[in-house]
Amino acid sequence: MRDLEISNQELSDIAEEALGLAKSYWASLEGRRAYPSTTGEDTAELFSRPWLENGRGREILQDFKSIAEHARPGTGRFFGYVVGSGEPIGALGELLAAVLNQNVTSWRSAPAATSIERAVVGWLAEAVGCAGFTGSLCGGGSMANLMALAMAREAKLPANETGVQPCVVYASEQVHMSIPKAVALLGIGRKICA
Repeated sequence: MRDLEISNQELSDIAEEALGLAKSYWASLEGRRAYPSTTGEDTAELFSRPWLENGRGREILQDFKSIAEHARPGTGRFFGYVVGSGEPIGALGELLAAVLNQNVTSWRSAPAATSIERAVVGWLAEAVGCAGFTGSLCGGGSMANLMALAMAREAKLPANETGVQPCVVYASEQVHMSIPKAVALLGIGRKICA
């Protein structure tokens, strides 16, 4: 048997153990602090390990407990970031999506996932008064900002054929950190104009 192959029974056992860890974590959320009692030094020491030639096998699941003790729980007591709720139903949905392992680049690659994405984008567009608009879902705000700036640049000063042309991005000093990163990645330049 190859190293990455496991029997159906062993996979079932590991899945049960992983689900047990998740259920224990969900049951503990009410008593967890909004931010963990930890330091950068503590977490670096805990998670800095040498690369192993051979995997740790099923034992690796026990790291979940340490990770959970040093993670900010996704509950209604913290509104600092816009992240998924961590709700059990959402997590199980992500599990099932990961099982399918779809690459949603186009319909031919993932017919069902692409059709679902189009429907969700349609619902979101309608919800903000933009019925009929299209787009793509992103994995987070940083990627969404990069995509938005790339689309805006291509609409006004196309760079894909001839290279980046000088342009200006207006933002306040309070701009999210993802905007300067996106500007740099797009080759627009980060020189601040007064």
